[in-house]
Amino acid sequence: MKTRKIFILIGLLLFLGLASFSYYYRTPIKRTLSKKYNKIFTDKQKSKKAFKSDEKGTAWGIDLSHHQRTINWDVLVEKNKPDFIFLKATEGSTHIDTKYSTYLKKSRELGIPVGAYHFFSYQSKGKSQAENFIQNAKLTKGDIYPVLDVEFQRNMKDEAWIKREIKAFCEQIKEEYGVYPIVYCECDYYNRYLKEDFSDFTYWISDFYREPRCDYAIWQYTDKGLVHGIGKIDNNRLHKDKNISDFLLSE
Repeated sequence: MKTRKIFILIGLLLFLGLASFSYYYRTPIKRTLSKKYNKIFTDKQKSKKAFKSDEKGTAWGIDLSHHQRTINWDVLVEKNKPDFIFLKATEGSTHIDTKYSTYLKKSRELGIPVGAYHFFSYQSKGKSQAENFIQNAKLTKGDIYPVLDVEFQRNMKDEAWIKREIKAFCEQIKEEYGVYPIVYCECDYYNRYLKEDFSDFTYWISDFYREPRCDYAIWQYTDKGLVHGIGKIDNNRLHKDKNISDFLLSE
């Protein structure tokens, strides 16, 4: 019984000692951890901004849709005029982005090379989706090549269907514009569905953690890059060996 009381007393003293230590040092510890976190966060933000300011000769651009409801175009041009802009035009076989026409007109007025992308749906045929894009994107000479945006989604079809309908979309685009579309995706999507049959296409790769591990012409490196006149949105950079003029429609 006496031994048990001694252990209880020792335990109580240890508890009080740890509690006192924690109370006394909690502010310095919290401050140290806060400084360390802030440094990591700041360094990460600096690295994102560096793509715009430090990559000399590398074109920088943005992509927009109806989600960017308010844009101050004067501030955009004055503070950080993009070298190119991609706009969401269509989705599936019927949907049209509500801001597309307005943003397309404004981009052209400002002399910024502009392109349009189609968000691929697994609920309708590739050919009908391409027809929806062609009818509503209204791309002309001097605009950037059409873009097909393919992403992992719920309730995707089997691999054979996906490859067949993507091919049907691309063939319809080639027939209309004389070029195959640039394909937007992640490297994992490319490796799973496109590497075998679409390896010679031009790719716009999304990777927010590192430079893409597959070949790319355009890299979407963040979805939270600060752009004056808009806010935090997708930011993209052209590969250092590419020029935006390489991807402009000639007809």
